[in-house]
Amino acid sequence: MKTAGWSLAIFFLSGMMPLNGQEGQVSPLQWPIPKPGREAGTAAAPEILIGVRELAGLRKGGLAVPLDVRGAALYEGGHLPGAVPAGPAEEGAGELDRLRSLLAGLGLTGKETVVLYGGGEGDEELEAMARLFWRLRWAGFTGVRILDGGLAAWRAAGGSLETGPFRRSPAPADAPGLLHGPPGGTVAVDAAWVAESLGQAGIELLDVRDTRGWERWEAPPTFAAGHIPKALPFDPRALLSAWPDPAGIRRRLGTLGPRAGDPVRLDSTFILYAEDANDPRLGLAYLLLTRAGLDARVFPGGWREWTAGGTRPTTRIVSAADLATLLKRENPGLDRDRPASGLILFDLREERDFAIGHLPGAGSLPFSLFVQILEKRVEEGWPGADRTRLPLALYCYGPECIRSWEAGAQAARLGFRNVLWFRGGIREWLAAGYPLLDSPLPKASPSAPAVPAVPEGASPGRGAARP
Repeated sequence: MKTAGWSLAIFFLSGMMPLNGQEGQVSPLQWPIPKPGREAGTAAAPEILIGVRELAGLRKGGLAVPLDVRGAALYEGGHLPGAVPAGPAEEGAGELDRLRSLLAGLGLTGKETVVLYGGGEGDEELEAMARLFWRLRWAGFTGVRILDGGLAAWRAAGGSLETGPFRRSPAPADAPGLLHGPPGGTVAVDAAWVAESLGQAGIELLDVRDTRGWERWEAPPTFAAGHIPKALPFDPRALLSAWPDPAGIRRRLGTLGPRAGDPVRLDSTFILYAEDANDPRLGLAYLLLTRAGLDARVFPGGWREWTAGGTRPTTRIVSAADLATLLKRENPGLDRDRPASGLILFDLREERDFAIGHLPGAGSLPFSLFVQILEKRVEEGWPGADRTRLPLALYCYGPECIRSWEAGAQAARLGFRNVLWFRGGIREWLAAGYPLLDSPLPKASPSAPAVPAVPEGASPGRGAARP
């Protein structure tokens, strides 16, 4: 077994080589280039915005109740006739029964159309309305709208205002249409639902906790420190420049993905989560995606509920230095190729590339065989390993290769709770100056199942494995 020192030279030379995805790769640093991204397409957006004239007509028939999000002082200084202050409803953040009770205390039963409005200016008001928008729909209100232009548009159209404190009577407990029982499930999901959906086709998890999402596919810090497997970091404020244009929102979201050229499918179900239900970005993401005609749902418990008790899987992005520190505990010189007892480490590239050069102590596990032989390879290299405790580290060619991203979710479904995603892969390892070890090309395993060829650019969970 020799240190693959020549791999560093290949690292620099590979920048001049075309990464064309052809057979006969010359180094462990190449992979097929994905095909160009899919077209975002178009979709009919739901009628969320409502104009002044339509609102006036609904109010005359007693079919609409305005909900003022501006705060108590501004409400008392002048509000739409019959409007309700939103303040009390803000207390029912993550408890559905309490939220319904607070809404009933405002005289709302669920039968009426609720029209949210602010002063007509500023993103903070939009976030406040967005937060109430998803909570009202979660509580079972099917008709939730937003007044286009807010109070300013109402006044510009000659609409009158009322002043003074809120005086509306609460809805009686036996009022027709008063909301009871669980929600329909099309607005919010729970932790069990999320756990069951990990890695499934047509489900995209969006983590909104960071103040920015991918920036040239650089992982933001909160997301990198820990997230639900296979989630993507997403800052919905990046879509505000497209509000309220549905096509613009779809175009912007259509650039999101695990890497350039591989965007999310807009016909997916998007599950949104934050630290908990109080994060204003949660509602903003739900409103924007719903406005664009997309299937969006909220996980109200968020990261706080997901990690409570330590029984659910998480993924943490690690650097080359992080991984080297873990390996050096038992292999100070990084020159021995024995599996570490405190870490399961797998190389998801092809076996030929693994033989040319791999991380010290890594096991070879080509992604095309990941689910079929993961447990067998773990038992061979780490017999008796406790998958609920021992970290499982996965790596591939580099940040543009997302096999380790995909495999993390598959490992989570198989019971591994502590997944380390070495996103920088071989490229980052060599750039940091750490050695690769080579080994003889392994003989074909008669027990390995045959796997059909993967079309270039195909996506796992959507028919085949991504490169």
